[in-house]
Amino acid sequence: MPAAVQDTAVRRARLFAVWQFEVRAQLREPLTVLYLLVFGLLSFGYAASDVVELVSSRGAVPRTASWALMLAFGGLTAFGQVITTMIATTALLRDEAQRTREFVATSGLGARTWFVARVLAALCIMVLVYAAMPLGIVVGAFVSGGATNGGLQTLLSAITASLRAFVVITLPTMVVVTLLLATAAAYTRRVLGVLAAALVLVGLWQLALALVAQPHMAHVGAMLDPFGNAPVLAITTSWSEAERATRLVPLAGLLLLNRLLWVGIALALTVALLMTRSTQLLGSGPSPAKTLAVYRVGHALSRARSATASLRAFTSAWMCLDGGWRVVSALAVVNAVANAATRPIVHDAVATPTSAAVLLLVSTHARLFFILLATVYAGELVWRERDVRVDQLLGSLPVSRRALVLGRISGLLAAQWQVVGPLTASGLLLAVVRATPAAGTLCSILSPWTAWTVFVLWLPFVHLTLLSLAVHVLLDHKVLAHLLLIGGWVLAVSIDQSFAAPWWVRFAESAPLMREDVVNWGVLAQRGAYWSAVSAACGLLCWWRWPVGATAATSVPRTSLTSR
Repeated sequence: MPAAVQDTAVRRARLFAVWQFEVRAQLREPLTVLYLLVFGLLSFGYAASDVVELVSSRGAVPRTASWALMLAFGGLTAFGQVITTMIATTALLRDEAQRTREFVATSGLGARTWFVARVLAALCIMVLVYAAMPLGIVVGAFVSGGATNGGLQTLLSAITASLRAFVVITLPTMVVVTLLLATAAAYTRRVLGVLAAALVLVGLWQLALALVAQPHMAHVGAMLDPFGNAPVLAITTSWSEAERATRLVPLAGLLLLNRLLWVGIALALTVALLMTRSTQLLGSGPSPAKTLAVYRVGHALSRARSATASLRAFTSAWMCLDGGWRVVSALAVVNAVANAATRPIVHDAVATPTSAAVLLLVSTHARLFFILLATVYAGELVWRERDVRVDQLLGSLPVSRRALVLGRISGLLAAQWQVVGPLTASGLLLAVVRATPAAGTLCSILSPWTAWTVFVLWLPFVHLTLLSLAVHVLLDHKVLAHLLLIGGWVLAVSIDQSFAAPWWVRFAESAPLMREDVVNWGVLAQRGAYWSAVSAACGLLCWWRWPVGATAATSVPRTSLTSR
């Protein structure tokens, strides 16, 4: 056998072996089944009942119409960013997490073979998970009467429309997002790098939806959307409700250009990675930025005078210097400011002033990023020492549990102002610029701006963080806690859209900012105090169950460093 043919056969065998290993590892994960059930149940609930609504302003258009399913699958795929990120991160960073990357690098396995095999494995798992979407639609249509009362034609129409939406919207988006997240994982080798890339895609999606609502910017918005919703909306903006119920969304024009554009971008970045960085995919090297960060953290620690202050300084410095935290914070500010500056101001029934409406736009579009920051970094705070195998060492130190918990939580809350500060300044600037002349004076804006900063922007961020910490501490499982929190927020939004739940069960829900052109100080303070009390209970749970080293728990007496 010629040497070239033999080498090709060896590479194919190695690629198949790595692919098979990763697919089997992912299938053994119970979370893979949970991901599949999430998509299947959401799709089933949407097709079978009114409990789940995936298309806003659907009106009387049937749930299984081509137009409705295109938008539903695009929205579900965008929601699936959380799941896509978890699958891609697991596949590409498994060796990093298990500390076997250097071992794999010395095994003779080519870096490109390793990368391609892991990406193909992630794509196979995602096809399996996302296939639950059309299956859920079909089963839901059948349960809701598709096989009775002459509804067989409706069932067949649901099968055709769901498969069409899956092929046109979900599959290309899945390939694009997987390639982009895999490229981010290869460049950064960090979970937070992948998360930052996912948030960039979500930010582009939201910006595209805002632009497509403006006729003169509709074509730009249609090209910016990586998930495919914006081109569908741009194409069908002039359709009547009857046309949306009966017509098929054409695959030519803006929709085809959008799909080709994003597939081309993803393939180009992946090829560029393999051509320019292939030798570094499995390598490692020192990071000057990390060295500088360690020096700065050490400098902050050296100025502390107690265990609590030391831990507060360390946590705050670590958060503010962390690249993922800074990237996500910057994305939160850019996304919120872009939407608040471009979206039309809609006044509600109580005639909210223009300045207050602008401020609410900022906080509304920052909330998703607050949830993600609170969820991810609460887990990092709880699991950081265990991930780097120093939890036993830390547990042997003569530091009280109160200092451990209070120092870390206070440091995390202090670091939040790195994102809250720019948002408050941007909100004030936008409120002044976009306010109507009658309400645009700085003095008239300062009062609602102050109330908005404290009760609408900052306090809910604090409450979300403390709840996330409590969930991570009580479950003691990082991935499960992440999934439970994200799933809980999604479920809360779905319930809020379907039922009028009272405010005292909607976690971190703030009161209306204004009431008849007057700041609603009393109700804002009341709800802020209520959720602060609930969050304080979450903090006490953290203090009670905070994980410490086993050695410290059994043999070392804990005293404060201030008493030494």
